[in-house]
Amino acid sequence: MIKLYWKIKNSIYALFSKRTMGARALVLRDNRILLVKHTYMPGWCTIGGGIESGETGLQALRRELQEEVGITLRELPSILGFYYNRTQKRDDYVITYICKEFEKQDVVSIEILEEKWFSLDALPSDISPGTKRRIEEYLGHRSLSDKW
Repeated sequence: MIKLYWKIKNSIYALFSKRTMGARALVLRDNRILLVKHTYMPGWCTIGGGIESGETGLQALRRELQEEVGITLRELPSILGFYYNRTQKRDDYVITYICKEFEKQDVVSIEILEEKWFSLDALPSDISPGTKRRIEEYLGHRSLSDKW
């Protein structure tokens, strides 16, 4: 049901050329990164989602971190980059933050199938391409880009 919802939503956005904005996080601790598998798309991804009307990127990031994985930030995150994403046939802009100081509680989210910590030097084979690129940029293994 959730997959169908996301497919319909993305089709409508593409049809009407709606611009969207999102906030994502590289959540890092002890040379590991927290990644999630969503119920509506394949592969391991960074945590985040859409910026709602009236929200700042940071407000959206805080909301998504709390809703999806129970994270509360203890300090302001830094920004890795601001990206243009055209993968869903619409104009989408994504702010990617780096989060290192936080508290984590267990939560259940209907959007998240699984969450798992991975070593930065042993990422899963089914990681999403955009997530892999962001991690490579963070590690300095790839030049920063402005495209997702």
